[in-house]
Amino acid sequence: MLTEALPARLQARRTAPDLLPRSRSLHHRPPPRFRGWAVVAGAFLVTMVGYGAIYSYAAFAEDIAATFGSSRASVSIVYALSGGSCFFVSALTGPLADRMGARVLAVMGMLLVALGFLIAAAASSLIEVYVGYGLLIGLGCGFAYVPAIAAVQRWFDIHRGLASGIAVSGIGIGTALVPPGADAFSALGDWRAAFVACGLLAALIGVAGALLLAPAPQEQEAPATAPRLTPPAAVLSRDSALLYAGTLLVSLPSVLPHALLVGTARDMGLARHDAVALLGLIGIGTIIGRFLLAALGDAVGRRKVFLVCCAAMAASMLLWAAAENEPTLQVFALGFGALQGGFVALLPAFVADNFGSRSVGGVLGVLYTSRGIALLAAPPMLAFGIGAMAGHMIPVIGMAVAGAVGSALLARVTRPAQPPHSSAGPVARPACVSNRS
Repeated sequence: MLTEALPARLQARRTAPDLLPRSRSLHHRPPPRFRGWAVVAGAFLVTMVGYGAIYSYAAFAEDIAATFGSSRASVSIVYALSGGSCFFVSALTGPLADRMGARVLAVMGMLLVALGFLIAAAASSLIEVYVGYGLLIGLGCGFAYVPAIAAVQRWFDIHRGLASGIAVSGIGIGTALVPPGADAFSALGDWRAAFVACGLLAALIGVAGALLLAPAPQEQEAPATAPRLTPPAAVLSRDSALLYAGTLLVSLPSVLPHALLVGTARDMGLARHDAVALLGLIGIGTIIGRFLLAALGDAVGRRKVFLVCCAAMAASMLLWAAAENEPTLQVFALGFGALQGGFVALLPAFVADNFGSRSVGGVLGVLYTSRGIALLAAPPMLAFGIGAMAGHMIPVIGMAVAGAVGSALLARVTRPAQPPHSSAGPVARPACVSNRS
């Protein structure tokens, strides 16, 4: 009996330890792996592709105008369409990202950017360039930008400003790559061949970045019935109206140098290569601003640094208005780029700090329509103003005044009485996210 029972006891001892971990695994799942920095990398890539495509317009504007016999003001509509449609479609894609995540929308957006380049490359009229380069590239960037930036806000609390700055520094990298990219693509032939190459690169790099946009743990664990702050509720208040109007006015000067600085430099007699190089300086400045000013905001207060960037960016336009030579334009381009980089980097964090991170996609989507209005209105207005007044000084000063008024309105936006994290609903943020970000 003893010899028969012994194997059974040994078997029990072997199996009992196996049962305990299996039982525990039913109740104690390991914490989710922190993937926030991978999400930042994905947002960086999609913003680099999307805005690199939009801002590369200036490098090809003269060639496009010469091909179709068009004026500078007519060709500037391409940039207005791409930038405006990007921000207007955000009113749709922002709320969608709150519900279905950023990855699918960003993949669709990058494919639209690629398609826009290919359609523009085959265009037989300026209208077709409007559709391809203007509308489709703008829609593609809009499908990706707000969902990607909103995804970053959900992964970070403490270092939200720095994470946002790194993510949107893709815009600066994309801008800085325009001059060397234009020189490299010139070896392929005319602007049509360059657009084909850009389309293929956009599909490859952009989709790879979009696939990195994983949902945050609280999105995966939140019940389907959890309440969300809807955009109408978020924007129907005095402070939200001030935020919208202020962002609109500050965005007027913020969008102009990318569209028209090259043209005004050419009017001063600069060679095409030197004029396009100013875009590279803006790109370098935005990289500096998005890293340093965003990190400074986390250290001394995001609201304070954000408002300084807005006011100083408007004031920097006076340097452009008074510029009469290349060195002055270079100083302006670098300084403006840094301040605009801080504005773009800290705006999403400014919104998330006030409205919470859970519905930040919807709130940003509505807010960014103000930037779309600025992109549609400001470049044609300034182009026609320069033509009517035979110079850029007075029109640029007018835009500087608009930016100053917008900065004053943003300074009047007060933090809501309800703590920003309260809109996140009943689901707590996992420790792995809050401890490491």
